[in-house]
Amino acid sequence: MPALHFSSLIDEKLIFLKSPLNEVKDIYKFMVNQMCKIYPSDNDPNHLIELLLKRQLNDGILLPSGVVIPHLHIENLKDTVVSVLIPEKPFETEHGIIKIFVMVFTCKSDNSLYLQILQSLMRFSKDEELYNFVLTSQTPKEFLKVLKANDAGVKKTLTVDELMSEVFTVKKDANLRELSEHFYKHNATFFIVVDENNKPVGEVSILEYLTAGLPDYTKFIDNLHFLRSIDPFEKLFNEEHRMHVRSIMLPIELSVSPTTPAFKAIFLMNKHKKRIVPVIENDKLFGVVGCIDIFRNVYRG
Repeated sequence: MPALHFSSLIDEKLIFLKSPLNEVKDIYKFMVNQMCKIYPSDNDPNHLIELLLKRQLNDGILLPSGVVIPHLHIENLKDTVVSVLIPEKPFETEHGIIKIFVMVFTCKSDNSLYLQILQSLMRFSKDEELYNFVLTSQTPKEFLKVLKANDAGVKKTLTVDELMSEVFTVKKDANLRELSEHFYKHNATFFIVVDENNKPVGEVSILEYLTAGLPDYTKFIDNLHFLRSIDPFEKLFNEEHRMHVRSIMLPIELSVSPTTPAFKAIFLMNKHKKRIVPVIENDKLFGVVGCIDIFRNVYRG
């Protein structure tokens, strides 16, 4: 069976370029009405527009690249319908700049195809040259021609490299004062610890930092009422410049590779009770992937 290509799912009659519309509501209304005109169904277009507008742009349907992916699962829909609209000029919203709308209607029983489309759009929008070519297409035919020439096919499985987020690192010999500054500066709660060669050697979270001032024996005692006589924060403030990350970091017990399927990453994270895991291959750190990354991009995508 030949590979499925994203470009093959787009009807040329549903590609709208240089649209003068610059309000999300007006664009949704226009695109839905055009889709329902060409692919008639028992669904009320106004109801579909209402459902789409309930999904806020910060619910994972606006990619950082400016691609908006409004999407609905529709009962008894025979075909997957994809429409594309590029505004005359990118316009700004409170959630980011919008450059292109890709509206997707899929059958309610078929989640997998939507995930494949999402993966293809993520990959396409990360290719800056291709993305700019597509955005400046003059006609729907040219749009499809450019897309087809560079369409490598839709992979069957969403992988970690499509979902991972930026990774923050800290040197194992850094002191805890430096670590606290990193946490504050990056507004992060999790760091990968690296050695002098930037090889990942451990992980540290804000919890390890905050509990660094507690005596070790508290780990083995259930009744902690006596802690009223101890001020672990005072100890931490007084000694953080003498304590080092290597003394509180945890070993990396679980990592995934960039090509690990997303569903496998979730299985491993659940099994090992991890919310964030590093993405590592051949001792090279590529990023981190967390439950929230998968939730935002898949389940709320």
